[in-house]
Amino acid sequence: MIDAEGTVHFDNRTIRVPNTVSPEARQYLATSPFGDTLPTFDGHVPAWKMRAELDAGLIALSEQARLAYPVDIEESKIAGIRIHWVKPLEVLSANREKVLINLHGGAFVIGSGSLIEAIPVANVGKIPVVAVDYRLAPEHPFPAAVDDSIAVYKELLKTYDPKNIGIYGTSAGGILTAQVTSRLIAEGLPMPAAVGMFTGTGDMGDFGDSAQIFSVAGFWGELAPPMEHASSELGAYRGKADPKDALMSPIYADLGKFPPSLLITGTRDAMLSAVCLFHRAIRRAGTEAELFVYEAMPHAHWYVFHLPESREVVDVISRFFDERLGK
Repeated sequence: MIDAEGTVHFDNRTIRVPNTVSPEARQYLATSPFGDTLPTFDGHVPAWKMRAELDAGLIALSEQARLAYPVDIEESKIAGIRIHWVKPLEVLSANREKVLINLHGGAFVIGSGSLIEAIPVANVGKIPVVAVDYRLAPEHPFPAAVDDSIAVYKELLKTYDPKNIGIYGTSAGGILTAQVTSRLIAEGLPMPAAVGMFTGTGDMGDFGDSAQIFSVAGFWGELAPPMEHASSELGAYRGKADPKDALMSPIYADLGKFPPSLLITGTRDAMLSAVCLFHRAIRRAGTEAELFVYEAMPHAHWYVFHLPESREVVDVISRFFDERLGK
């Protein structure tokens, strides 16, 4: 049970919201994202069965992002793939030859038209962002999303120097960013200058300890079903692919060839263990990798725009790419 103060009550212990988080975050952590009805494992409805409704919600959230972070948006196609050019109202002169590629979240089964992560980074970083509307599972399982992302990247290479390109994404988009990077290594293609893999994983076979403790909403709601379950969104994406294949689970790739990497999670994120394990693997391979872990924050807390902790994440992402592109 979680009370009005956000304190989590178990039979033998309580967990209070730490005093180190912002007042806005305290209220956020004390408020159920599910309203009066908490989802249960047995009652889990696959997101793709509610795609129209959920996509509409994500687009509405994208509009909230645009109000908080004004940008220009233009829908287009690159290599036949639907994309959105998300451009700051004023591009820094130093960024005119640079571009970021954003791979949206949504468990690989929803998110068409979602610009939740592209808009804030374009605004704060003052750099154009290409948001890729890759194909979704279960209709298009792995490697369809990777294929689409690679196609967009290859086309951008005709205009942009790879040292001026960065790729990033949250949740499914973070996983996809890692998979795209592994594929670029396998095909011998030029590496982008840097990549951001936020609250994702490099191992699609084992999400680690925290996935057995937290839901995507922290202590709210039930745990996600295992990927072997018929209703699992990530299972629908993984399909019959081998989770030990480096193209599916980049933790098995040659991580020494990864570009500088940024990883972000929170201490109440179901993916906390997976992110930290991937970060350690990248560092063991000798590659530069930064890890930010936010106190008490659940999965992708930067989707909640009014939190100071969310603004900090956008600043961290923008600064990370600003320091590495063009070098």
